[in-house]
Amino acid sequence: MRRTTPARQLLVIAPQCPAMGLLTGLEDTAEALHRALLDPQLGGCEQDPSGAPSLLCGVDVQRDDVEKAVRAAAERAGEAEAVLILAFLGHGTNLGQVPKLSFMASDSREDVSTSVVDVGHLLGQSLDVHGVQGVVAVVDACHAGGASPNLDLLAGGVRQGATRLSLLMSAGATESSYGLAYTRALARILGEGLPGAGEFLSPVDVSEAVDNETGTDSRLVIVDGLSHQPRPWLARNAQRTIRAGGLLRALGDEDLRRALEPFGEAVVDIPIATVGDLGRLRRTLESLEPAPATPDQHTVNALRVLDRLMDAARTSEFLSSSWPGRPLQSDRIRRAYAIAARRPAPDSDADELLRECVESLCLRVPLVKGSPTAPLTDFVAVLAMGDGLACDTPRLAAWARSRGATVELADAFAAQEQRAAEHRLRLVISLHAAVADEWPETLLAWLLDGDTPVDRKDFVCTPTQSGVELQLGAVLKWATVNARNTGFRLRCIDIAAPAALLASWRPEETRLGPRLGLHYDLVLRWSDRLSLPAHLGLINEFARQQLDAMKSGGAPVSWLGRTETDELYELMGRIGDGWYERALALSHRPERLAELLELLLASAPIIFWPDGPEDLPAASRDSLERCWEQLPGEFSAAYRAAWRRAAGQPDPVDGHTDLARLRSVWLDEQWLDFCDWFETRSFDGEKAS
Repeated sequence: MRRTTPARQLLVIAPQCPAMGLLTGLEDTAEALHRALLDPQLGGCEQDPSGAPSLLCGVDVQRDDVEKAVRAAAERAGEAEAVLILAFLGHGTNLGQVPKLSFMASDSREDVSTSVVDVGHLLGQSLDVHGVQGVVAVVDACHAGGASPNLDLLAGGVRQGATRLSLLMSAGATESSYGLAYTRALARILGEGLPGAGEFLSPVDVSEAVDNETGTDSRLVIVDGLSHQPRPWLARNAQRTIRAGGLLRALGDEDLRRALEPFGEAVVDIPIATVGDLGRLRRTLESLEPAPATPDQHTVNALRVLDRLMDAARTSEFLSSSWPGRPLQSDRIRRAYAIAARRPAPDSDADELLRECVESLCLRVPLVKGSPTAPLTDFVAVLAMGDGLACDTPRLAAWARSRGATVELADAFAAQEQRAAEHRLRLVISLHAAVADEWPETLLAWLLDGDTPVDRKDFVCTPTQSGVELQLGAVLKWATVNARNTGFRLRCIDIAAPAALLASWRPEETRLGPRLGLHYDLVLRWSDRLSLPAHLGLINEFARQQLDAMKSGGAPVSWLGRTETDELYELMGRIGDGWYERALALSHRPERLAELLELLLASAPIIFWPDGPEDLPAASRDSLERCWEQLPGEFSAAYRAAWRRAAGQPDPVDGHTDLARLRSVWLDEQWLDFCDWFETRSFDGEKAS
């Protein structure tokens, strides 16, 4: 079963400081919070597989222990691409007149600055670790409000502010905190939940609830540089009303609660279990007399949310019970959502996945796509065409009529048909005649209609980069003439080359008048898989198994840093032992990239690396995650966006230029099928004897 949110890792630190007096109940309080956050039904944090402790408390926790533990936890969270949950409980002070928290470990002294823990600095370092999906931190100590990291330094850090922080502090920077009341209330609320708060307890929910219970005035700092990611949460709500089989999912419940807040007691007691309940609530809102406390725009917004929720509920029922095609599977649902929404699907499975996708398409995607009905219509059209259904299939047409989206459905079908036609023909240009890092004297070209060869031809060229690029024009002219005879337009080009050339060559930038990549989508392939030596004879079969394992949703990418690539022997050993069953991505560009690619391409079907000498920014990683379902074709769109931006034009799709900082070699089932076909032919393309 796949996790429903990013992985969550935990570290609770609660040292006793004898120099300031032992805190009564500190250990018990820390253990209660730790227990709630590790509970899979509440905090959902995971025990570290390395065995590193997630709770440090008592009189033996020194300053160095705290700092090393936090940095190690951040590194582990980055490697796991996890959210890091931190808690600092104990004594705190200000040194001198500076309103900055000095957290006290067991060996700390109030008058020795080198003996205290700088929590703000540790939080800043944790946030700036690549891969960390956000930090949620709780600080319960005197002067806790001084724990905020330097946001200016974060903006200029290695992630350039592409990070997320939720920081809950029991008191202000110059205020005292008493008896760990904040943490005790927090642990109790996490265990008991909050009525009406939805499926997850956000930092805002928890902070307000603790203040209401304790009468305190805590502090909450939220920094959001990853707005496309799921919203941060501290724990699942023990009183959540969203259950399996209920009408609304978490997103719909949240939007409905917000829309109804301005109406107070007038609608608070109306239960929502069926579409009919939504209709009755709509009539109730329409009957309310306008009042100064509930301006008309609140009514308009609430009615809009209700209409979209009814659309979502009816569509979910249609897809679950009356769908005229094949039974829907999670992989198909994720792919259709990614195409319609241009973002990753929610991290759930089966019926829950379907209902969450539909709610998102109805409630959130329209905010950036214009028409409130188009995203959901696109989603259904993708599913329908995957099943070979026509636009006028009776049950499908009836669904569209009920939504007033008949023309919209026809338009969605037409757009999908055009896309399929544009990707029907494929030109394969292979440089596998190259020797070592030299350019070849011959280019081999095939024009394919789907998986069926239309024609093939060899093109002699000068064995230089300029000679190869010059001959690409002749290859393209030959392919275009043959494409016209099929009645379809050629748009897709596969360039197959040895690793040494893939490491440095950008064929999409070849000038044939305009750049080759301006009007064509190019995908780089590894040509060595066409003619495998005996000792690598099974790698194509292994690649198929890896590709099957990568179909579980999201971006199945394992990131390799300098530590891994500098220890190449150990890395290849781990790859051979099955440590990495996903696509491999380099967070940096090694000096001997070509040699490394030669090794990695024999072990993984998909490889990524930065296009320049700088380490890959976090925004590019995030863009890879968002665009995964559109790859590899989306790389061509990203490169075109980067060219336009370099010429002073805006990026039409947010994040495209971040994606353009990645290079890739992509070996999917389509390419492996071509390799299998090629293997049955002799070098000149005739049937092998």
